[in-house]
Amino acid sequence: MTCYCGSQVESSDLSLKCEQCLNIYHTRCLKLLDHQKYDVLSFRCQRCKPPNGKLEYRKRTNWHRYDWADEDPDGKPVQTGTVAFTRMLLSRQFPSATPIIISVQGSVLSKDYFLINGFHKPILVNKSDGLGLIVPPNTYSLDSITAGIGKERVIDVINVGRQEDFTMTLGDFMAYFKGIKNQTKVLNVISLEFSDTPLASYVEPPFIVRKLCWATNYWPNVGDCLKDKPQVSKYCLLSPAGAYTDFHVDFGGSSVWYHVLRGEKTFYLIPPTTENLESYETWSKMPSHHETFFGNLVPKCYSLAVKTGQTLFLPSGWIHAVLTTKDTVVFGGNFLCSLAVEMQFRVYDIEKRAKAPKKFQFPRFEAMNWYAGTELLEDLNEGLLDNMPALYLINVKCLFKNLIQWAKDREGNIRKEPYPTHLSLSRFVPDLTEGLDRMESLIRAANIDSSRCIKPVSFDEIAKPPVKSMTGIDELLLASELAETTDSDNSRGGSPFQEAVSDMIFSKYNPDTGQETLGRSQRNRRLPRKKRIYGGDDDDIFKHAHQDDDFIYPSLELDDNDVEPQKRPRKRKGKKGRGNSYVDEAWSPNKSVRGVLPKEKRPSRPGAKVLAVEKVLEESRESERPMEVSTEPSSSQEWQKKTKKGLSTPKQRLGKILKLNRMFR
Repeated sequence: MTCYCGSQVESSDLSLKCEQCLNIYHTRCLKLLDHQKYDVLSFRCQRCKPPNGKLEYRKRTNWHRYDWADEDPDGKPVQTGTVAFTRMLLSRQFPSATPIIISVQGSVLSKDYFLINGFHKPILVNKSDGLGLIVPPNTYSLDSITAGIGKERVIDVINVGRQEDFTMTLGDFMAYFKGIKNQTKVLNVISLEFSDTPLASYVEPPFIVRKLCWATNYWPNVGDCLKDKPQVSKYCLLSPAGAYTDFHVDFGGSSVWYHVLRGEKTFYLIPPTTENLESYETWSKMPSHHETFFGNLVPKCYSLAVKTGQTLFLPSGWIHAVLTTKDTVVFGGNFLCSLAVEMQFRVYDIEKRAKAPKKFQFPRFEAMNWYAGTELLEDLNEGLLDNMPALYLINVKCLFKNLIQWAKDREGNIRKEPYPTHLSLSRFVPDLTEGLDRMESLIRAANIDSSRCIKPVSFDEIAKPPVKSMTGIDELLLASELAETTDSDNSRGGSPFQEAVSDMIFSKYNPDTGQETLGRSQRNRRLPRKKRIYGGDDDDIFKHAHQDDDFIYPSLELDDNDVEPQKRPRKRKGKKGRGNSYVDEAWSPNKSVRGVLPKEKRPSRPGAKVLAVEKVLEESRESERPMEVSTEPSSSQEWQKKTKKGLSTPKQRLGKILKLNRMFR
């Protein structure tokens, strides 16, 4: 007999067998999702049990085993991904990843930055400003994602409670994701690549990823090569709260970028040391590795929470697990680059020894390395690698060396993934060998140069040197002239306000003694203060005068013959014996100040006269001459026009010409 649909059931199809007639039916024809097959205890088809057949579901007996209906679950270990495991993981305290990550602004991440500093530690960017990252807003709906990819798209989904994957349509998963509160299972989507969908036009990886990615820069975009290009740069991850992905290394040792559009994920990070990678390979081959938390097998496992709007860059080889603490939508991608060739080959060798399925390997990994090798060899011949750092050169050397080994292996033994057809091994291998020798000399020259030599990398938080940045309190101290000096004899006093700020910043509570340590001003109270080397009166003048880098401008309200009114000193309220001082007032252009320098007779400068100025001076001299009074009666009454306000004196008219008033306004 056949299924309801009229077709035969293949051995690879998910199906159920009728207990009565023993006929086999597709689960999809029974309107069951793939993961629901394991929930069925017994099944009788509609032919044996009319009109609709009968399905009997199993009853849950435990929360810590993949077989949640196990009749004897007591005494069996907890398995990863189960509800009990997730609760235990959330209640456990892990060392913070702050000492082993790098937190920078997006604008800092340039190609030169990675060439100088390398790419060995995770990088966390709090805001996407300056990253060149293009993603939809965090209000982008699930319906919009479905429309951009297609609801009929068949996707891989992980049943977290059993740590196994199955397929379903995106439309079915979105229906589950929207009604997650009514579900008893946790389903997770982490491998939805959408480069070939309309949604791809709304997402672009960070600029630095596009600069480093081999597939973007080295893969030929012509002919048949274009259709074989690895599509791993744009992923959409849809994870409900409680979703857990066990420890893994991204395929091919590729580096990763994650941007959390909304939600929150916790990463459990383990550095890719030689010992940790060996332990990881051993653990992944264990039959019971789902019952062993890998974080317990290494010296340290760090935790890092990545929240809405943050972007994480994870270098090649880092072993990590991920727990979703809030319903999350993430955009991310993988990329191979020239900064981590050694680690990429190491991970690739681990995958080959573990015989990883092809779907869990980097697509066209070997072809990608051949294309990168040809381009980097051209860069070497053109002299573009001459001034590169030693670490970059070592990775390129590693690539050349492995390509030569691959080429020799192919002689007489055709591999499943051949090298690019446009290459001639008889000519290319000698060129690679010659390039390998040149790389050796370039590496030696780079190691002599201190700016390009290899810098040791340590993942130990104790070995990480403290970095002092001029931010926060340091800037406040610098601006207030309170920064500590190495020589105690050069310490200088400040105002009472400065002392109060110093005490507030440097006073600390000691929990061991239960006492508060003294601030800097209190500790140094016994030291004599140095006298000010500048005079008080002149200093007041400089405080109230307007000045820039080149000049000091006295107020225009005073004429050369005016006398500045004297200020009355105000007595400061405070402790006895402090004396009098002037109140520090803000500068104002209307304030009257005295001249800062004695008036000198300026020498004449021939040829430096301005016609407009000379004309005004000539008119002013004529206006100061005594007027001749005529005794003859005037035929008509003429009234002398009054001068405009602000132009009564020669100096004011000259200032009008030179537009000094406009400058101060």
